[in-house]
Amino acid sequence: MKPVIGITAFLEDDLSARLNAAYSNSIIEAGGIPLIIPPGIEEDVAQTLSLTDGLLLSGGCDVHPFLFDAEPTPKLGKVHPERDSIELALIEAAFIRKMPIFGICRGIQILNVALGGNVYQDMESEYHSKKLLKHMQQAARGVATHYVTVTPDSLLNRITEKEKIAVNSFHHQAVNVLAEKLKVAAKSSDGIVEAVVHEDHPFCLAVQWHPEEQAMVGDKVSKKIFTAFIKASLTFKLEA
Repeated sequence: MKPVIGITAFLEDDLSARLNAAYSNSIIEAGGIPLIIPPGIEEDVAQTLSLTDGLLLSGGCDVHPFLFDAEPTPKLGKVHPERDSIELALIEAAFIRKMPIFGICRGIQILNVALGGNVYQDMESEYHSKKLLKHMQQAARGVATHYVTVTPDSLLNRITEKEKIAVNSFHHQAVNVLAEKLKVAAKSSDGIVEAVVHEDHPFCLAVQWHPEEQAMVGDKVSKKIFTAFIKASLTFKLEA
């Protein structure tokens, strides 16, 4: 028996939905069954999630600043309110069901906003640090380019058994004000929040990097993260 994992879709400008293969392949390799969730089903999220055992919030476009009572700054990227809408509805429903949640890149940002936090619309122009790292790498997607320091005894620490992780990086937005119910699980050396957990939820982990891409090139730590998510989703399936 395998858990079914609902994965939010990436939207193109014409609102067609797609998903990078690394997401579904990482779920399959970890022992799960991927199910892509498109936008437009806000009224049916409860029924949709009843078909799944875990929710993966994938990467993609920027989070609309209206969601955290802000207006766009000059370097805000593309936004798709349709995607914001479906993901906010899915997050709320997933918390009600107490089902496992795993956020990746945009996933950590929309999770934080959904719970009352906000994000930097653009780190380079809004996060003032002389030590700011290059967070939009030009190396191949599976290549790690900087380190993150893992918070001791956090869910991420227990999964990886690591104090420091080498990660890839493809983002210009990041967590700014952290939602009250979330805890920092990792930071980069420049102080950017790289992972969060919700300690009152059975399994809720979100990371700023792309472990699905690293898992596809054999990274053991990334595979451990997906394995832990699938294990939690299977437990949820069996106990639901």
